[in-house]
Amino acid sequence: MSTPALCSRQREKQHSWRPLLVRALADRADPPRAGTVALSVKAAAALECLNIALDHWLVSEGESDLVGLLDEAFAALTLP
Repeated sequence: MSTPALCSRQREKQHSWRPLLVRALADRADPPRAGTVALSVKAAAALECLNIALDHWLVSEGESDLVGLLDEAFAALTLP
């Protein structure tokens, strides 16, 4: 994460995942629906939760529980 070119490449790759995540969310909606702005925001938020959890995990030098950090990041989305 400290190498700008690699960090940029990771973000670029994750950006390419967004349409796939939107499609997966749309397929799981009841009833299934086409991609919407709301689904795009949810997909982007999920990817950013992953990035934030990874940042905190790296700062802890792998000592923190990555799954716990990811759970905490997603839980923060529902806080008032």
